[in-house]
Amino acid sequence: MTLYLDVIWFLNFCIDYVLISLTAYVLKRNASKKRILLASLLASSYVILIVYPELMVFSQPLVKFILSIAIMITAFGFKRIRFVVKNVAMFYFVSFVTGGGIFALHYFMQSDAVIMNGVITTKSTGMGDPVSWLFVAAGVPALWYFSKKRVDDITVEKMDSNSLVKVKISIGEIIIYANGLIDTGNKLYDPISKMPVMVLDMNIHSSEFPEAIQSAAKDVMSIGTEENDHPWISRLRIVPYRSVGHQQFLACLKPDRIEIEKDDIAVCSPPGLVGLSWTSLSSEGQFDAIVHPKMYLQHVQAS
Repeated sequence: MTLYLDVIWFLNFCIDYVLISLTAYVLKRNASKKRILLASLLASSYVILIVYPELMVFSQPLVKFILSIAIMITAFGFKRIRFVVKNVAMFYFVSFVTGGGIFALHYFMQSDAVIMNGVITTKSTGMGDPVSWLFVAAGVPALWYFSKKRVDDITVEKMDSNSLVKVKISIGEIIIYANGLIDTGNKLYDPISKMPVMVLDMNIHSSEFPEAIQSAAKDVMSIGTEENDHPWISRLRIVPYRSVGHQQFLACLKPDRIEIEKDDIAVCSPPGLVGLSWTSLSSEGQFDAIVHPKMYLQHVQAS
């Protein structure tokens, strides 16, 4: 049997580079490419070491763990014990996920086993299964991209879940309940009263508003030009805002009271307006209102 050690080493070097890079991405480590290259060289050198029988001690689990610590220190440096432990744990997690993904994909798509005379046999060459090499070479970058996207999604989901609140809007005798998202990027204010504006999805809550208010929300520029004696008309305001470089206007309603609840703690919002938007706010239905941070965060900080 012939082993192409240089090819095996190079493949392992590429895999280690991808795994360490993904670890840096997940943990938001500012590691230079030079340090990641050095760490990848150290990690891939393990393949050469285990070829020699006298160096079989390096195959022991404890030695492997010590080597992984050295790899992480090479890549990200040493700040404190907890910092290193976190790096090593994530490195193993990324390795298990990526390796498991390639293993599952390969055995889902391909089988090397054949039945000869009632006996199951497998094929093998000096370089290993060519299909396996193809899956590893193409699968690692693909899984890196897939894992990176999933990490981004998890980060966004976590951020969204931490910012979700329950909103209770009181207008006269009508009470409207909504699931809100506290958006720290929301800087929408009424230019006259300087009150903050939260945005409500009318695609979900239109039935809770009188037809006069629904019509005004659809045709903002008609507010004040048509005669209507509905008591809520006097509550309407027109607030300008920018959307993708264009100046637009939003119909807003002044409620009697806005309560915001998070972690079973309800607070009364400072005076604000409710913008009536016909644009869907969440494609996945996680929330139907965007809450101005001043309506909740400043009140909590003050208390």
